[in-house]
Amino acid sequence: MASSSGSLDIHSGGSVIAVAGRSAGLPELSFAPVRCNEAFARLDRAQAAAGQTVLLCGPAGSGKTVVLVDWVRRRCSARVAWMTVAEQRGCDLLADIARTLEPAPDFVPAGMLRTPMDGAVDLIAALAEVEPTVLVIDDAHLLTDPLQLAGLEYLLTHLPAHVTAVLASRFDPPLRWHTLDLAGRLTRIGAPELALRPDQVAQLLAQHGCRLDDAELAVVQNLTRGWAALVRIAAICLSANGTDRDTALTALARPSHAVADFLVAELLAALPAPTLEFLLATAVPEQFCLPMAEDLVGDDAARILDELLRANFPLHTVAHAGELWHTYHPLLRAYLLAEAAYTRPERVPDCHRRVAAWFIAAAMPAPALEHVLAEPGAPGLVPFLRDWGVRMVLEGTGHTLLAALENLAEHDAFVRLLRAAVAVECGDIAAAEVYLEAAHVGHESGEPVVPAEWVAALDRAVSAGVAVLVGDSSSMRWPLPPVTGQSDLDCYAALHCGIAEIYGGEIESGAASVRHAIVHSEQIGLGRVAVRARTATAGAAGIAGRIGELRALAATAIACAERYELAGSADAAPARVLAAYGAYAQGVDFERPLPGLPWVVADETVVPAPLRQVAIVTGVLMFADAADRSAAAVALAKQLHRLLDESPTLPGTGELVTDVLWLLLRVQARADARQLVDHATSALGRIPEMAVAEAGLALYSHRPAVVLTVLEPLLTTPRFSSRSLVTAWLLVAVAADRLDRPRKVDDACEQALAHASTEQLARPFLDVPEAAELLARIGGRFGQYAALVDRVRAHRGASAGAPQLTDTELVVLRQLPSGMTAGNIATDLGVSVNTVKTHLRGIYQKLAVNARAEAIAQARVLGLL
Repeated sequence: MASSSGSLDIHSGGSVIAVAGRSAGLPELSFAPVRCNEAFARLDRAQAAAGQTVLLCGPAGSGKTVVLVDWVRRRCSARVAWMTVAEQRGCDLLADIARTLEPAPDFVPAGMLRTPMDGAVDLIAALAEVEPTVLVIDDAHLLTDPLQLAGLEYLLTHLPAHVTAVLASRFDPPLRWHTLDLAGRLTRIGAPELALRPDQVAQLLAQHGCRLDDAELAVVQNLTRGWAALVRIAAICLSANGTDRDTALTALARPSHAVADFLVAELLAALPAPTLEFLLATAVPEQFCLPMAEDLVGDDAARILDELLRANFPLHTVAHAGELWHTYHPLLRAYLLAEAAYTRPERVPDCHRRVAAWFIAAAMPAPALEHVLAEPGAPGLVPFLRDWGVRMVLEGTGHTLLAALENLAEHDAFVRLLRAAVAVECGDIAAAEVYLEAAHVGHESGEPVVPAEWVAALDRAVSAGVAVLVGDSSSMRWPLPPVTGQSDLDCYAALHCGIAEIYGGEIESGAASVRHAIVHSEQIGLGRVAVRARTATAGAAGIAGRIGELRALAATAIACAERYELAGSADAAPARVLAAYGAYAQGVDFERPLPGLPWVVADETVVPAPLRQVAIVTGVLMFADAADRSAAAVALAKQLHRLLDESPTLPGTGELVTDVLWLLLRVQARADARQLVDHATSALGRIPEMAVAEAGLALYSHRPAVVLTVLEPLLTTPRFSSRSLVTAWLLVAVAADRLDRPRKVDDACEQALAHASTEQLARPFLDVPEAAELLARIGGRFGQYAALVDRVRAHRGASAGAPQLTDTELVVLRQLPSGMTAGNIATDLGVSVNTVKTHLRGIYQKLAVNARAEAIAQARVLGLL
């Protein structure tokens, strides 16, 4: 953050300009500076400390002098001694500094030998006697005399406590700055602090009559990166072309002649030829690292890069994968590219070819593609597509491949299948189906890009992916295609065919295929593939009813996402939901909040079926946190109805029906519950989960005999999942308890606990009404299951749900917020007042309240209103 740059009207003449006084004689600015709060704050702290030195470094035009002048005038309360260094011609820096002091120190007679170190000692003694002072040395990068630098270093090292030194420089003068840093006496202000923020850019542009909208301001900010001089040049160019703003912004990015003149004069003109060649070559890639630079310009690259960094050249550096990557300022890179194209046109294609080869050797196909396409005619595109097309799909960068494919004939089946694969990875069902159909009906001509077996393998994988998206992978088998020897393609096929088999009910073979994708993806660092594949194995365990394994594998997928820095990504969200669902089934607390689901939109038919299922699971898990539980339960039922219509064969849907059913019954939405069970039975058939759902409805309707009639014939069949079987035995136990059959109660409870103990399933005991209370009465008889019973008891209060109100009580309860009296309610219902009062007493007792207002509040908490 910095003040703007511009011309400075300063006194000239001599080797050093010295100005004394509190503010008089400072360099005059020809414009109103933009206030730099961050730099001001650092300068304020430095002045308040003892004997601090401030090193203010930034490239030409970054606003160093401007920010110092502005700070001195606005904030500095001390005496200021301002020195501006010019090209040195035998100057005596320390003597010039001494002359600015009042009173000036005595000088030794002429002819006596005095070194700059002696001058530094004298100056320190003189400074000890003056009032608090800020010593500013501007353009300090021009100090090159070793003796003068040695004296300056001694002065800064022994600076009196009431004196602050500020050096403004384009790069660090060659002093031992580490000694000041270690002593805690050095404050650095660099280019990041000087760069203008967007609001400051807007303020500077307004000085030139340029008022941009947010989009235009973002363009200027991106082009200039807040470099003050370039912002002012941009303002001048834009103000001169105010009627055609788009053209002016486009021209600025070329860059303009004014920008080019500034860059050449201030940065490039004095550079030696090897350094300029380094710049022209390394500007070709958007970012470069030292190994790439060495490949482009030779062994001298390390020295040149080090010199540029030491000279504070406008390079932005970030660390990635253990390597430092450097990026030129956008306008500087634009100039360098234009200069290379103009002066060395024959070298640019070769440079693109070498950069592409370097990225390919480093297994970085996405940045390589730009340079493959930049070579005239793109001769390397077909080999690149053959070797790296599938890898880019796996990495999630396939969308950048699509533009490149426009240069290839669309008659090739592999190209059309790659388009379909990209659509599958994006979850775009319609596009995936269109491209897949085009690949099946298209006519081949010309030389194929890849062998026929590659096309067949990709076709199988993409078809499997589309089947999973629409929730119809159970309609056919998805065995792995023959191995092609192209490892990325084989990994892609293993991932999608394996997931399709899992969702199609072939759990073990599907999980085995997915494990192949895990091995390959982690071997070559494909993080998102590894996370998705590990999540698929967790889902397979859940479908098989192995809840403990589900939790362990989901935790592994989450750890994998963290290892690849994907913890907050959409790829990791299903793993977190699965882990939470496993904890929910076992009655264990899980991490909240669950990740948001950006895939859920108003038209759910365009969202992949597995993700719609994940969204419903998330709603079940977060039901207890809903502000309106009744509305939340009904909304989940509506989502499930749509899923049953669109993808009835999706595994796990049956148990999800019972999950939502319990929530509907908990908020007394019995009509919605009945409708859901009828729809699910019609869509899924009379599977065991639907029998459990029918029994649950019967229990809530106070028909315990029906529960036994529905469930007892099925309890010995192997068709139940572990969780449904536990739920069924608990429903039988509660029904038998209501029918006063204690022996059957004991047997059913023991069966439920025995089946639940394998996977430590606590959720059925919390869902089935009265099951937890039943265990509370007889839990002591089942000592071998004590830990599970204790966990159920611990969660009973939080998960038992709303008390069961009769239908008439619910009608009366829902009249209470209207303010109607008991007599009004009786008249409205056509019953006596005493009948209404009897229902009110029952409501108050079941809700554990004593008054109407308390009943209304408690009913809203429980989702009954």
